[in-house]
Amino acid sequence: MSLRASALGLGALVVVACTNGGGLGNVGSGSGTPPPLPAASAVGVAIPTGRMGVVDDPVWGTVGGYTQEQTSQILAFPPGATITIENLSSTTPHTLNVIGTTKGPPPTWPANPSLSFSPMGNGVLGTNYASGSLQPGASVTVKLSNPGIYLIGCAYHYVEFKMRDIIQVVAGATPGPTASPGPGGYDRMKSHRPAARSQSDLGAPFGQPHLVDQRGHDFTLASLRGKPVVLTFIAAHCTDACPLINAQFADAARRIQDARLDARLLTVTLDPEHDSPITMRELAQRFDANPRYWLLAGGAIADVHALMREFGTISEEGRKGYRDEHTTFVYVLSSGGELSRTMLASSALSDSILEAVRDQRVAQR
Repeated sequence: MSLRASALGLGALVVVACTNGGGLGNVGSGSGTPPPLPAASAVGVAIPTGRMGVVDDPVWGTVGGYTQEQTSQILAFPPGATITIENLSSTTPHTLNVIGTTKGPPPTWPANPSLSFSPMGNGVLGTNYASGSLQPGASVTVKLSNPGIYLIGCAYHYVEFKMRDIIQVVAGATPGPTASPGPGGYDRMKSHRPAARSQSDLGAPFGQPHLVDQRGHDFTLASLRGKPVVLTFIAAHCTDACPLINAQFADAARRIQDARLDARLLTVTLDPEHDSPITMRELAQRFDANPRYWLLAGGAIADVHALMREFGTISEEGRKGYRDEHTTFVYVLSSGGELSRTMLASSALSDSILEAVRDQRVAQR
């Protein structure tokens, strides 16, 4: 029982390495297998049966029912995209309703919202959008004109089967699964991920793993406390999202320096098997990174992996052997070392970083 949505007017859609497509866990056994979704251009919806279902997402919490391909549970698209939502079920109707908006994870899901079974919103995704009841085989197109992070639910199955999810409309998003926190295999990776932790928990344990910056200096995350830190994880050999992130961090570092803001950026490899501290130093030289404002770091494999686990960062080996299929989230830590906010990498990331480090609540914690 599923829906699919294919993006229109955006050229060929390809799910490539270095986007952060999440994985799917299965809840319940169901009967039979849902029809296969198209390769790179599908968004689906399913109740918790078969191979699609509910996942305990390490960033967004419990979501389920909507997916692009088999490997993405949270979705992101650039503004202006048009998607076609099609019900692939042969027996069951579904809807796609916007329940509300959120500024970031974790979302607050209402227990029993009033969801419309009739179309609303004039075909444009927004706070009042509803696809209307889509009978098996029916479809509808939706324009994603309004940037934002939308809470999505099915009017038929939101409560009973937790058919709910997130659609992000954000500048720079690759059409498709660029908002999920992992490249797939939630069931396979569950044993390797830490339990969810509150923001108040994040400050104290962080800083134990040792890293090495572009100057060859050994440091811990705890040693950077006293000023806001904006952290992300990249793979030096990545040729997709990571160059965008690096360029945005380089621009943000220059702007922080020009504005004389008391903040620091930190880029850590998520592929320590291939990205040594020397590799990260060469990357820093390529971007002329001033270590006073932007640190690029590697370290021992065990230390880097320990830090990745603290943030729920997931990476997998791609086609060429590099771990270039991974999350692309950016984490803002307050001056006290607490996680203040989580952002999605995009072409507007530099602006978001400057806004975050200027926030007095971040600077004074």
